[in-house]
Amino acid sequence: MAKIGFIGYGSMGSMIITGFLSSNALKPDEIIISNRTKSKLYNIKKEYPEIEIAENNLFLADECEKIFIFVGTNAVKEVIEDIHTKISDKAHIIYIAAALTIENVESVFQGKISKVIPNLTSEVSEGVSLICHNEKVNEIEAEFVNKLFNSISTVKIIEEDDFEVGSDLTSCAPAFIAEIFMEFAEASVKNSNFNQEDANDMVIKTLYGTAKLLHDKNMSFEELISRVATKGGITEDGIKVLENKLPGTFDELFKTTLDKHEQIKSELNCQYNKN
Repeated sequence: MAKIGFIGYGSMGSMIITGFLSSNALKPDEIIISNRTKSKLYNIKKEYPEIEIAENNLFLADECEKIFIFVGTNAVKEVIEDIHTKISDKAHIIYIAAALTIENVESVFQGKISKVIPNLTSEVSEGVSLICHNEKVNEIEAEFVNKLFNSISTVKIIEEDDFEVGSDLTSCAPAFIAEIFMEFAEASVKNSNFNQEDANDMVIKTLYGTAKLLHDKNMSFEELISRVATKGGITEDGIKVLENKLPGTFDELFKTTLDKHEQIKSELNCQYNKN
């Protein structure tokens, strides 16, 4: 049985591979990893001695039909071109670069391709992974990828045109949420005798409880707001401030991120159209 190859062991790649192993979605002896800096693989090899460390990407491609590419967006093309002489006709490439279109990847590899946008919250087996497959990926191959990422997150299959907004709602959202609630906590310190540590602790615990309540009780945002913001009360007045200020902020956020997506996609189109 062909092994499963992983090229790249950076922050996101290491998190995903470790997640697959700790969830028992993959066994260590099924995996080959290749990374430019071999020293970064020391800890995972020590913890899982059965994992095979490839000398280079060519060796990995020769051994694997399923190849996960976890390198930076601008390096994906170079990796595929580097291994193309060793990629089998049955090869299936899975990559995690949001702005890199499947069409661009198809210009350098005409086989089975899956695109995945993972989430940092997969580190605690939560969050959403966005996935789409090209038409050459059959049902069994798609299910293999979906099942792997379902072991560390909730999988949502989407159209590629929705990846930009989808990644804002999932992959980027932990940072957006952290920024919002950091500002909330800092404002509370300015208006109280709380120190920053106490304010952060209260906000984080409340944020966790709110998410748990919404999820576990299948409660809508509107229902939760109505249960807290009683008519004529303090919370209702605070909600009115947010209703007035936040829509414009989030409109600007999406405009900024979508413009950035388009800029990166345009640069990648030029990169992949060069002969």
